[in-house]
This record gives sequence, structure tokens and C-alpha cells, in this order.
Amino acid sequence: MPETVLESDLTGKITFLSQRAFDITGFSREELEKGLNMLSFVVPEERERAIENIKKSIAGEAHEAKEYTLLRKNGTTFPALVRTNPIISENKVTGLRGLVIDITERKKAEEALIRSMDELVLVNEKLNVVGSLTRHDVRNKLLAVTGNAFLLKKKHPDQPDIIDGLGKIGQACTEIGAILDFAKMYEQLGVEELTYIDVEKTLNEALALFSGSLNVKVINDCRGLTLLADSFLRQLFFNLMDNSVKHGKKVTTIKATYEKVDQDRLNLIYEDDGIGISVQNKPQLFKEGFSTGGSSGYGLYLIRKMMEVYGWAIKENGESDKGAKFVITIPMINQKGKENFRIA
Repeated sequence: MPETVLESDLTGKITFLSQRAFDITGFSREELEKGLNMLSFVVPEERERAIENIKKSIAGEAHEAKEYTLLRKNGTTFPALVRTNPIISENKVTGLRGLVIDITERKKAEEALIRSMDELVLVNEKLNVVGSLTRHDVRNKLLAVTGNAFLLKKKHPDQPDIIDGLGKIGQACTEIGAILDFAKMYEQLGVEELTYIDVEKTLNEALALFSGSLNVKVINDCRGLTLLADSFLRQLFFNLMDNSVKHGKKVTTIKATYEKVDQDRLNLIYEDDGIGISVQNKPQLFKEGFSTGGSSGYGLYLIRKMMEVYGWAIKENGESDKGAKFVITIPMINQKGKENFRIA
């Protein structure tokens, strides 16, 4: 057997060792016959704990395998998992049987994984700092560009070619700013701890982010629904409403509601009464950088990435010329075994 098997009497004196035990500890059969004790293999600082666990085994208390640091004859040590069970003869406990698994390689792998994780955390922190500083510096440069463009427009109001060129520069700066916003949000995806969030309240918060009035009627039928999510849920609603206003053209009403499909799924539904999504644009809708004009093309792409983090799915089921309709399907249980939604 690849595992080590040992047996002892109730005093802890070893009565049997498998060949594997001699191989990994360096002890001989002669030394076994002279009276090795089970505790001889345990480092001194762990022997008291071992005695307590041995007592539990003798008493018949079931317990998981315990991790110990075991000794070799030459004084070196190795990590091991040890499971002990009572030996019962004629309805009496006459000794103990132990199964020992050398976990040296597993511990090395765990330590290497911890080192790798620490390195990844450090790299991620550096990237976040660099990204934040870079975005800050780029925004400052964009402000200088847009400021000078504004002054040039004032200085040359009678030069249509200059005005047109400066307008394009301004639009490019706006789009760069939107890309920087996307990069910042993308960095934060999956970082926040998920909590149960009131959907009705979150939709109202997203609505409040718009400066001025939307001039659109918003029907919020999400009362009583809470979802396991983070602050990006507000961003989801904001992006959808922003798209409705910018691209829906004739939107007068936006509605958010939900329906339980069955015991295992719920649909969160967002729809408007605008011009909808054309048939040819539907396949491209959630692709990175796709835009029908006037936007960065990252709003719906970010939403798709959010769905991946949450473990949800999103589809656009609206009809062209009748409005956009986004259906988000949410499973009852997420990948970690937690409830994704609750209905009051």
C-alpha cells in the first residue's frame, strides 16, 4: 500500500508496521521489536494533542483525519494525515489502528499556490495603481485638449472647417473618457462581496444618477425582489436606461419587472417602447466595441461581463420598431450554493 499502516496496543506500544512505515521513517524491525511507541513518530510539541485524539478514538468518537508533523529516525520531519480507529476484539477495544498518508507533496503544492496567489495579489495591486494613475493623467490631458478646442472655436467662429475638426476632436475626447470609465469598472468586476440587494431601490438609485429629468416615464415593478449582487446592479440599470434614451429615439416609457419561470429560475425584465433593436444588430449587441453611433460600444459589453460574474444570462427579445426588451435569467442557486434571489 502507498499509505502507512500501524497498529498499537492500548498503551501505545507499536505491534505492527507495514513495510511502507519502515521505508519512510528509517526505523528497523529490530527497533520495532524493542518497543517503539506510537508517540515516537510525533514531534514533541504535538504529542499532547495526539494523546487527546487517541483517547477519543479509543472511546469510539468518530473524527476526521488529523494533520501531524511526524519524525523520522534521522530527526527530519514530514507532514502527514493520520486517521486512527479502535481495534475491537470480542466486543472490547484492544488497540488502535492508524492509517498515515504522507502529504509532503501536497503541502509543497499548497505553499507554491499561496506564493503564486500572493504574487498575483501584488501584481493586481500594481496594475490597479498604474491603471488609476494612468486614467487620472490621461483625463487631465483630455481636459487640456477639450479646453483648448473650446477656445479655438471661440477664436475662429467663422471658420467652418476648423469648427468641424474641433468638434470631432471633442467627440473623440468624450469617447476616450467613456473608455476610461469602462476600464475602471471592468477592473472592479467580481471584486465586491455579493450581498442581497433590493432591486426596486437599486433601480431608483440608477435613475437618480441621470442629471436632469429623463423625460421618460419609468415603471418600477420590482418591489419585493432582492438579488444576490453588488453595486454593479445599479450600473446595469443605468446602462440600460442610458441606451434607451440615446438609441431608442422615440422612447416614452421604460418598464422593469420580474417573473418566476419555475422553482429554479427567475426572469428580470427590462423593456422600453422605442425603435428597438434591428434584426441585423441583434447578433452584435453584446460584443466589445459594438455601437450604432454616439457611444463607446462598451455599455452592453460590460453588462454581459457582469452576467458572467453573477452566473446569470441575458438576451434581447424585443421586436424591431416596437421597443427593446432585455430578459435576464437568474438561477435560484448560484455556483457556491447560495440563493440568487428572494421574493418577499
